[in-house]
Amino acid sequence: MFLKSELFEFNGAKTTLYELSALQRVELLHYLAAQEKALPKDEPDDQTLTSALVELNIRAGAMIIAMSLWHSESPKPDIHDLQQQVMSTWPVEAIGKADTQVKILSGMLNPEQGEVTTEAAPSESVAEEETAEKR
Repeated sequence: MFLKSELFEFNGAKTTLYELSALQRVELLHYLAAQEKALPKDEPDDQTLTSALVELNIRAGAMIIAMSLWHSESPKPDIHDLQQQVMSTWPVEAIGKADTQVKILSGMLNPEQGEVTTEAAPSESVAEEETAEKR
């Protein structure tokens, strides 16, 4: 297999994370576009918008981790089931750190500067004027 992998440690637990394949990157863009569509359209109050964005970031991070972990699973589980498993068993801090690690492995985040490359991260995709759907 050509995918890079790296050990992830959090709170004494260890697992191997893999970079996302090309197909997974495409699927991630479709997933993010669908999640963007679900955001409140009318001008929501700050609390509603903040809530929706936090949920989007957690779900997107869990999806990235699920896509990464999928490579080590046999037989291959449904990706949405794996995402649910991550969301129900991982703390938010671990999701954030693993999300960053997978993005670095996948070339979506610059490790030295901590900057997102041209493929936007979930938190940035919402803030951009152009939505993922329009790409």
